[in-house]
Amino acid sequence: MEPQETQDKESKSITKGKSALKSWTQRQRQSFFPSLRKLSRHMAMWWEERLIWMKEDLVHGQTALCDLANDLRTGKKGFNRNFWKSPYFCTAAVTMLVLFGANFYLSQNQVACAAYYNGQRIGIVESRQEGDRLLAGLEQELEQVIGQDVYLPDTLHYKNCMVSRNKIKPSIYYESALKELPWMVEGVDMCIDGRPLMTLAAREEGDELLKCYQMAMLPEDSQEKIEKVDFEEDVSFETRQVEVKDIVSFNDALQLLLGGQSRDKTYIVQEGDNLLKIAQENDMQVEDLYKANPQISEDLKPGQELELASIEPLLNMTITSTLTKSEVLPYEVQTKLDSAISWGKTKVVKSGENGEAKVVYRMVRKNQRVVERSEVGRQVVKDPDTRVIAKGTRTIVASRGSGGGILRWPCGGGITSRYGPRGGGFHSGIDIGAGYGAGVGAAAAGRVVSTGWDGGYGKCVLINHGNGLVTRYAHLSQINVRSGQSVGSGQLIGLVGRTGRSTGPHLHFEVIVNGSAKNPMNYLR
Repeated sequence: MEPQETQDKESKSITKGKSALKSWTQRQRQSFFPSLRKLSRHMAMWWEERLIWMKEDLVHGQTALCDLANDLRTGKKGFNRNFWKSPYFCTAAVTMLVLFGANFYLSQNQVACAAYYNGQRIGIVESRQEGDRLLAGLEQELEQVIGQDVYLPDTLHYKNCMVSRNKIKPSIYYESALKELPWMVEGVDMCIDGRPLMTLAAREEGDELLKCYQMAMLPEDSQEKIEKVDFEEDVSFETRQVEVKDIVSFNDALQLLLGGQSRDKTYIVQEGDNLLKIAQENDMQVEDLYKANPQISEDLKPGQELELASIEPLLNMTITSTLTKSEVLPYEVQTKLDSAISWGKTKVVKSGENGEAKVVYRMVRKNQRVVERSEVGRQVVKDPDTRVIAKGTRTIVASRGSGGGILRWPCGGGITSRYGPRGGGFHSGIDIGAGYGAGVGAAAAGRVVSTGWDGGYGKCVLINHGNGLVTRYAHLSQINVRSGQSVGSGQLIGLVGRTGRSTGPHLHFEVIVNGSAKNPMNYLR
């Protein structure tokens, strides 16, 4: 074959290849660039179609390039060094780069749905269906907790968007965002004296709440009969649309009522006040006073200011109840004088016996504190039996001493402790073992020097008989004379007791001459 013919054939082959490449490039221009612009506008909605389209173009482009390379390799088409500089090749190369770049972008990103509420984006989900499913699930969960229908005031909107695949968070984050939305429900405001206190889910909860509060405030004594329970404040309920997060649970509402509210006030110390009295009057503990006033001491001064941190109930109750109790009716004691019995001695003639009565009390409480108690009924079940005691009046004339006998015995009974040394000390008188309550008479006529409490002597009487002679009567249970009073011999001045330093009922009797204690046995007749 002639060289000229060969060259012509190669030239035709190259021309044919250029023509085919040009035709393919024009076809790409006519289809790809408009599609690329459309892809930028509708990439989110039509990404699946774009992937299919790009796959087909990649296959076509790959096939054309492979055919061209094969023709050049087999010699069917001549190689033109200027081919790489031709606009056709550049267009094909740019097209391939764009296609590969778009394919890589779509492999790293995906179409998702952005959820918007009231113009604000709250989260991203994989699809609208997934978003609706999570929304319905949360709505059902809230309705089960509250017990009634819930709703959102505005509609939740979705917009398609392209996001990085690794930025799609688990559904739990989206559910958390949904919970923060202003879910609405029909709530009930519990009002005290017209002021809203808390919001409940239903009116029935409010009624049950008041019942539980009443039960907590009622007295624990099962024998009391509740007659009336009143709230001091006006309690009302108002229905309105509220957010779910404003609803107070039943348990929290009950704790709020029982806990009350803290109130701080200033107290001015009055004359005669002490910490215990102030604490009791204000339903506090002394420890609470110290905590609120760390600078105070037990020595309070009138006019001093104290801070009182008290807990006041949110809802005050007045409870009226009755209580029936069985009470003992004590027997009366009747005393009869008996001359056959020695003076100062007694004898039980008839034992007494207590009676029994059923007593009905009406009590008024403010919350848990009794503010009023009165007797409204009494039924005697058993009358008491009177105790009769005979009291001796016979004077003792027997001599018990070897003295001058100028004094009479103050009471009957044996001597339990004599005058003189005793237990490492000195006993300055004698102890006469008379019974408790036995009468004590003056040992001689005279004038009462002093009466009242005298240390270890307890209740004591001193009588001056003149000429430096004084007698002492100690450990009395009762004093029947007053200081400065004149008494006769044997006149009742008191009753035997065990006051002061005493191990049992007895009379301690002393004789004092010119200021010195003497042995009483030397003066008693």
